[in-house]
Parts: sequence; C-alpha cells; structure tokens
Amino acid sequence: MTPTHYFSVLKKNGLCTVQDLGRFSTQHLGFTAGGAADEYAYLAANFIVGNTENDAVLEVTLGQLTLQSHQHCTISVTGADCNATINNIPIKNWQAYTLKTNDILQLNIPEQGLHSYVAVHGGIQTSPWLASKSQSISEQSLSFGQSSLNENSRIPISSHCVLTEKDSQQSQISVLQPVVSAFYTNKQTYTQSNPLVLRFVPQKLWSALSANQQNEFQTARFEITPQSNRMGYRLSELPNNLQQPLRYSNTQGLQLSKPVTYGTIQLPSNSQPIVLMKERQTIGGYPVLGCVIQSDLFRLSQLRPGEYVRFTPASITFAQQQLLAIKHRFPIYP
Repeated sequence: MTPTHYFSVLKKNGLCTVQDLGRFSTQHLGFTAGGAADEYAYLAANFIVGNTENDAVLEVTLGQLTLQSHQHCTISVTGADCNATINNIPIKNWQAYTLKTNDILQLNIPEQGLHSYVAVHGGIQTSPWLASKSQSISEQSLSFGQSSLNENSRIPISSHCVLTEKDSQQSQISVLQPVVSAFYTNKQTYTQSNPLVLRFVPQKLWSALSANQQNEFQTARFEITPQSNRMGYRLSELPNNLQQPLRYSNTQGLQLSKPVTYGTIQLPSNSQPIVLMKERQTIGGYPVLGCVIQSDLFRLSQLRPGEYVRFTPASITFAQQQLLAIKHRFPIYP
C-alpha cells in the first residue's frame, strides 16, 4: 500500500534503517533484539518532538542521506553531528524544526561519531514485525521484516506529525539542552592516551584471573578494528600492551554455548575481546569476562575504527544508577 504521508529518499550513500527500542522476548526464537545503537540519542530525538519512548525513528550511519518531506511535520536530528541542512540552510542538532511540504532535509558525513537519529512527531509508521519496527541486516537477509531503505523509498509517517504548542510544552525540550554535552564527549577522538573508559560488571571468568592479569587488562588500551559493526565491536590490543596474552585457564573445561546479552565481553582464544552490541547473535560459546554497562555502550556505539577504549570493573548497583540517571533526563518517559 502506497503511503499518503511520507518522506521520500532522494539520496542514500550510507546505512539508514528504521529503529525503535528493539524486539523483546524473541531471542529464544533465534532472532536478535536489535534496536537503536545509541539509545541516548534515540530517546533524545523522540523526546524533542514529543513522542513516546518507543516511537520509531531513522538511524543514519555516517550521514549521506537526503530526504524530501511530502507534508508539514516536526522533526529533530540528534546523535553524531552531520551538519544537517533544510533547503541548504544549516540546522543544529538536538532541536526541533518544522519541515514544510517539499522541504529537503540533508545529512552529511559527520566529523566525529557514527549514528545520527531523525525523529518525526508521531513516529515512523512502518509495519512492525515481532512487535518491533527495528530493522537488522541479519533478518533482512532472510526476508523478514520491512525491506531495506533505498533511493526512491517512501518512508511512511503519521498524518498528525506537527508538534503543537501544547505538545511542545509537555515535552519540556529545554530540560534536555544543558545535559547533552555532559553525556557526550565525542567532539574529540578517543586516542591511545585518552581512551573511552568502559565500565563492566565482572562475571565468573574475571574472578578466575590472577590479580596481575586483572591489573594488566584494566591498564591495557584496545583499538576498535574495522570489523566492528552493530553486531559487535572487535577490539585489538596494542603490541606489548599486555605482558602475556590474556588466556583463560584450560582447567575450566569446555565452554558450552549459552545465551548472550547486550554488552557481553567475549574473550576468544586470540585474546582479542569482542563487545556484543544491538544486533548480537542469540548464543555464544566464547568465555565471558563480564558485561559493559548500558550507558557506556551508548557512547561506544558512536566510536569509529581506530579509536581506543579501556575497561574497568563496576558493580551492578552502579550500572543501575547510571541507567536510571539517563531516564531521569527524559521526565516524560516512565
């Protein structure tokens, strides 16, 4: 069915998908949870235009997207700053704008960061699959869910997509502005001397390491490799970073496959850690050191190959506090 209210894709050179918070309770069926890579920027985009927390948006990776609006609507752009323009006039991230009929929104390649989010009041109106509108490459390759977005695609939106003055007041947009820079520091590149610190909740394998091994792992700098994607971030330790490769003990026995979750730190036999992301597989057999806390995963999703991270342990209580603090920044959400 051809939509009557929509964006048309005039140009697309990067990756653009529809995302919400993902599909829950489907891993037992073998399907990834999916969802927005940078959940903070995703929530902010919806918050600014007065949406619910699970309304679908566009996730644009490395910009290079041009859309034309075919009706009046209120939009926001958050995440990586892709120097967006409306009819060639620059606009700012983290603010609401009105697109008029036939207006053109253009997103360019960002200087830092990976993912930008385009939200429209009322949300993207594609059909859900397994109770979610999120798209993932693995499911699309099996012809599940909505087909991929390409040039000339029509992206359906709501017929009531203009943010009213009352809605604008309820969304409390001004509350968001002071805290954006406090959450992100992606105006800089994370270097070997200034890596992104990933706090993780340790699991059993971590306790089995010696104190010296734990200390070496915490002080090591890991580079993000080009093989990293929405499924997982593959990390490479620097030469001579660790005195010895971080091997798990053979006395632990055979590692059986078991369910994995968002943020799991896998340790293959080559000692190059893998941090599982939103499009992770449902089970894995690698040893697990722990799980990166969610708020740090949102920041990690914006890093590019060649940037650096390091790890430090944290408690479950701390992880919960950090996630709750993010929710408090968007007071209209439960």
